Amino acid sequence: MNVSPSASAVLPPALPAGLPWVGLGLEYRKDPLGFFLRCANQGPVLRTRLVGTPIYVFNTSDAIEHVLVKNFRNYPKDLFQERALTAVVGNSLITSQGDFWMRQRRMMQPAFHKTLVATHGDVAVKAARAWLAPRREGDRCDAYTEMMALTLDVVAATLFGANLSAQAREVGQAMETVMLHAKFLFENPITLPSWVPTPGQRRFQAAMRTLHAVVDAVVARRRAQGGPGDDLLGLMLEAQAEDGAHMTDAQLRDECMTLMIAGHETTAATLALCLLSLARHPEAEGALRRELATVLGGREPTVADLPALPYCEQVVKETLRLYPPAWGMSRIAAEEDRVEGFRVPAGTVVAWSQWALHRNPLHFPEPEAFRPERWADGLERRIPRFAYCPFGGGPRLCIGAASAMVVTRLALATLLQRFRFESPPGPLPEFIAAITLRPKGGIPMTLRAV
Repeated sequence: MNVSPSASAVLPPALPAGLPWVGLGLEYRKDPLGFFLRCANQGPVLRTRLVGTPIYVFNTSDAIEHVLVKNFRNYPKDLFQERALTAVVGNSLITSQGDFWMRQRRMMQPAFHKTLVATHGDVAVKAARAWLAPRREGDRCDAYTEMMALTLDVVAATLFGANLSAQAREVGQAMETVMLHAKFLFENPITLPSWVPTPGQRRFQAAMRTLHAVVDAVVARRRAQGGPGDDLLGLMLEAQAEDGAHMTDAQLRDECMTLMIAGHETTAATLALCLLSLARHPEAEGALRRELATVLGGREPTVADLPALPYCEQVVKETLRLYPPAWGMSRIAAEEDRVEGFRVPAGTVVAWSQWALHRNPLHFPEPEAFRPERWADGLERRIPRFAYCPFGGGPRLCIGAASAMVVTRLALATLLQRFRFESPPGPLPEFIAAITLRPKGGIPMTLRAV
């Protein structure tokens, strides 16, 4: 006999009510990461209201697997995400739903075949080598800004078959503006219409014009070249849906914006935070340097070397555990459901945070410690499936996850063979929980020759 969710399920425990209508919205806005950490200590499923919207906070891997895998069709993207992200990337792979999303995913998937992902690694090594060329002993830099420039080179080459080095600063500044505006839209469901020329709206529109101009120019050049080529843009230009339709110019722009932002900023943050974490943990840095010396002997790494560099992979995984670029996710229940024995009414937004999940001491003893060796001996296979999910999961798993891991490891291995990255003493940077996790004020470092 089928039992409806409401017949045998109850509502989960409620968090304190907070302010009228606003609920705990101000607390969340002040410190989103701390909000989810506090929730993680109070139960597997909690309910609250944020600015008039019913919210369930999920704190278990089983609940998240239910949403992302077992009943994913009942949990589309919610309006908070849709409003913030659509303003930046339009109706693209990360914002679209249903049949349109499935068609776009199928059209783009061949561009991330493992044979092409291997070429991304070659491009990453080349970009790291180019970044290193002018650097000297004692140079000071903001590792976050510099890795943004490096990964832009990688994305431009693999996506566009282009070189955007000269525009790295302009693109980086525009990217920061649009991501902070998306954060503002996410946190403020009631705002003035976009056509009202507020200072923030003017900055956002100017930044979007900058990014659109960059994307449109490289698409036009790519079209003029003709032929499919071996870059992602060429493959997307040639891609056809099952009904024979090609991507429109608007769809191409949206997907290029998505891939440029998702493949550029998130990888840059991970790479910069790998360098910072190693600088603050000399024993881990020493272990990685010994591995690189043994396997590479001073030569540049290749994709073929990656299986022989397990500690390098552990460093990247541990960095993603502590500082997941996709720090939180949410969905909305289309129909009533039951999760962890609790009733989830239709229209409820369900949310969770990888920042909090990845700090669960049941799965990660000493959760705040940077310990790459915890990933040895198959930890990822022993813990629940969604106890660690820096790239999401299920049918909407990040399409570029494999590419990101290859690019980050090979770029890191290339950089460390030339320099040690020294971090000044003091507290770790604060983080801005925007659409992605961003270090506030950058990551200052000094280069020391090795």
